Amino acid sequence: MFKIIGGDGRQYGPVSAEQIRQWMAEGRASAQTMAQAEGSTEWKPLGQFPEFAPSTPPPLGATPSPTPPPPSAAPAAPRFQPHEHIDSYLVPAILSTICCCLPFGIVSIIFAAQVNTKLQTGDIQGAREASRNAKIWFWVAVACGLMSVCLWVPFMHFRLHRFHPGW
Repeated sequence: MFKIIGGDGRQYGPVSAEQIRQWMAEGRASAQTMAQAEGSTEWKPLGQFPEFAPSTPPPLGATPSPTPPPPSAAPAAPRFQPHEHIDSYLVPAILSTICCCLPFGIVSIIFAAQVNTKLQTGDIQGAREASRNAKIWFWVAVACGLMSVCLWVPFMHFRLHRFHPGW
């Protein structure tokens, strides 16, 4: 079983070697398509796996013919290398907006939304920076929410005893 990176930059799989051979025959994958064998952490071109290597080696001095692109009306999408997983902190940002501090939570949501967009364009450093900012603003929102509660409870306790001395 293998995972592959499609022409759209997305990861597909696990898929069997037979399915990949069929995709190669259809022109949907080629020897240059990046793949990862099950149980491995290394990504390499399909042509480097014995299952997909050409059955006969090319004659000495011969240059291999390029693989024709798959027939389609749209231009081919660029092939992206696999990238590391970068947390977007979108769920914590939303929860901090609802439960803690609306203004700082919104800032956190804005940065969290930028992470996936930057990853899709290949801006790994920008995605890391947006993730870091989303995390910072999430914690700022949580801290403000906790401070608000810590100030509100004694204030309400004081008011309660002021107007209802018997409590």
